[in-house]
Amino acid sequence: MPLEELQVNGGACPFNPGLTLLTLLRELDISPQQVAVAVNDDFYPGAQIPDRPLQAGDTVEIVYITGGG
Repeated sequence: MPLEELQVNGGACPFNPGLTLLTLLRELDISPQQVAVAVNDDFYPGAQIPDRPLQAGDTVEIVYITGGG
């Protein structure tokens, strides 16, 4: 099956059909608890990132959560 493409933080990211958001984070070695993610117009804080399927043309923005005081 040919690779499809989505955008991750502004760059092209080829992927195999059937990829989910949590699998993408694992493949990028990113802990869901340390980031917030937007997929197209949907925003998910770290603890609430769903294992939703990704599709060709999706735009994913991953932002690291930092604490401080």
